[in-house]
Amino acid sequence: MLHYATAFALLASGACHAGSTGLRPMETPAVTSRGANLHAFTRLYGMVRWFHPSDAAAAIDWDRFAIEGARRVIDAPDGHALRAELANLIAPIAPTVHIAATGEQFPDEPALHPALATSLDVLAWEHNGFGDSTIISEYASKRRHRERTIAVRGALYAALWQAVDAVPFRGARLRLRGKARAIGHARGQLWLRVERGDATGFFDNMGGHPVVSTTWEPAEIIGTVDPDATRIVFGMLMGGVGTTWYDDIGLAAQGPDGAWKQIEIKDPGFESGNLLASWSPGIGKPRLASIDGWNATLDPSQPASGSASLRLEAATEVVTDELFADAPGPGETVDVDLGGGLRARIPLSLYSKDGHTLGDDPATARRSQAGPPTATPAGFDVVAGIADVIVAWNVLEHFWPYWNVVSVDWMAELDTALADALDDHSVDDHVATLERLSAAAPDGHASTTCPGESRRANPPFTVDVIEGQVVVTATADKAVARGDVIVSVGGRPATEQLAADLELASGSPRWRLVSACQQFGAGPAGSTLALRLRRGGIDLGVTVTRGDKMSEQFARPSIDRLDDGVYYIDLARAAMTDLDAIMDRLAIASGVVFDLRGYPNSNHKVLSHLLTRPDDSKAWLAVPHVIRPDHVSTSMLTWETFGWEMPVLQPHISGRVAFLTGPGAVSYAESVMGLVEHYHLGEIVGAATAGTNGNKAEITEPTGCRTTFTGMRVTKHDGARQHLIGIQPTIPASRTIAGVIAGRDEVLEKALAYVRGASK
Repeated sequence: MLHYATAFALLASGACHAGSTGLRPMETPAVTSRGANLHAFTRLYGMVRWFHPSDAAAAIDWDRFAIEGARRVIDAPDGHALRAELANLIAPIAPTVHIAATGEQFPDEPALHPALATSLDVLAWEHNGFGDSTIISEYASKRRHRERTIAVRGALYAALWQAVDAVPFRGARLRLRGKARAIGHARGQLWLRVERGDATGFFDNMGGHPVVSTTWEPAEIIGTVDPDATRIVFGMLMGGVGTTWYDDIGLAAQGPDGAWKQIEIKDPGFESGNLLASWSPGIGKPRLASIDGWNATLDPSQPASGSASLRLEAATEVVTDELFADAPGPGETVDVDLGGGLRARIPLSLYSKDGHTLGDDPATARRSQAGPPTATPAGFDVVAGIADVIVAWNVLEHFWPYWNVVSVDWMAELDTALADALDDHSVDDHVATLERLSAAAPDGHASTTCPGESRRANPPFTVDVIEGQVVVTATADKAVARGDVIVSVGGRPATEQLAADLELASGSPRWRLVSACQQFGAGPAGSTLALRLRRGGIDLGVTVTRGDKMSEQFARPSIDRLDDGVYYIDLARAAMTDLDAIMDRLAIASGVVFDLRGYPNSNHKVLSHLLTRPDDSKAWLAVPHVIRPDHVSTSMLTWETFGWEMPVLQPHISGRVAFLTGPGAVSYAESVMGLVEHYHLGEIVGAATAGTNGNKAEITEPTGCRTTFTGMRVTKHDGARQHLIGIQPTIPASRTIAGVIAGRDEVLEKALAYVRGASK
């Protein structure tokens, strides 16, 4: 049997979220540790960056401040020295913030009660979710009575593409190369997708190894063209803030002699003067005339070669309207326990006259960072990694919307993460530290990538936990068979390897297991992996080579009419246009099985053909209005709520309907399944969904690492909890090892039995 209860236990244990702004008894400042010093700076940093509204604080580079602040406080020998260092750090940017020791009174701050206050503006931060997210979305932040330049909401990503016929290159190695550079938290990414009809084969978009350099750097993707490939689509990609440039794009295939032969593509160096004549906006389907919310231009300044390069950046607009009405009161402050006998009083609102906050000076703040940054040591910079932890912990502390439904001692997790960061020796160590921190706040959208991390490749098979064992479910290597039980990998018991992968995964136990199975056996590209397998009661030793991520093989088309007239629809692949074309036939079919074990292909409109009344649930999606730090309870917040409000469409699908789902159904898939559950649109066959829903937000940390999390709260349509619970099946079904060996889809079989007239 598989034993991974220990790895799951952390999700079910721990004290309540300890983000209170109230004070607890403290000792006078004494000898401190590096961890205690960094803890104090972390608490002060997050409060001032996201909640203190001074013009001076808004004028500095906060990533630089995180690194230099950590470097300055880390070795303070005692509480007195720590207090002095914190005060010196904060004085140029937030002089109205005060630090005191136990027994001391905070000094009076005259800027909080000026004469003729009624004639002054009151400034405060308003956050509609995490407004500093580098994923452009509904999340936004601004200071009241101040304008802010933000990215225009539009497409999530800017992408340009072209395509070539894949048939001549089937089975060959494929290489996409180019040069890229980026500024302002942007990432330069190429992307390459091998299409197999309506399925996807090899795919890579450099998500784990983007170009983040401000100078031209090479970018490269190498993969294998699937044996049944029909088209190769490739291009450039950008998401979030900042600007990226691209030049010298080249596509090549490797011949039998090992030599790379260039494949002819259009305008590889962006020299034609007409970008859209060769490169199409979008991701390959359909062809678009432009990219909503983005600017794609030819830039003649500083190309990598030739006369121009491609420049991608988000379109921007100036926001002046307030985001919502909620705001702290005039002169409102918050007292924060920094630990070690120190506390800070931080104004959450400040008065402003003639466009300047009272009590601070932006010019002084800018002068505090006028010199060059503190020299970074050669190799991996531990303190810069600590700054990443400081930023990531604070963002989740103040903006993650699920603290009221989980039991986590987040303050203790800060100390654990700081201790881990102090012990990191490489980028890969650092990635693991950030992943463990994210895993402590269970969220299936949590993921971390960092510049310079090792590129990992998968073994040529996929696994799942079936009947308590790690079982091969698909394979591209003849030495490994479907249904093989993996006993060990690289000499390590398979159960131990799975448990180790679980520790770095976040979310519900079942989603963590999905994530761990996806990472199982991964390692350096091209490296070998020794396996012990059990097949038919016999143990075997085999060796495989890690390489391209194995593409999924589909047993049937995305839309399949079976012999008895029942339809099978894979919503992860079927396009809505194709569904519309056969809607009359679906409406009169005796049964329809919709497969939602993966991510929907923008086709949720099909539900309108199942509804018998309009969808009137308007509050299952919610973005928090954050105006104070350390939100512990949703009772302290107001929310911007909304829903899909889907109409009834004709023709109505009137036969028996079943939806296949399971733990691989996450986010958008759970939105679809939530409507199915609430309006009883069909039987739900399989297992519970992942339990993670809501649009993602992304934290960009000082070193360029990025961590994603769920930025909005999603409930069931009746207001019940959805997070970590998901959508439960009405007809439970699961796979068996015997079924895997036989190539059967036992979950689909159970759904087909139902729509063909069997009882539950």
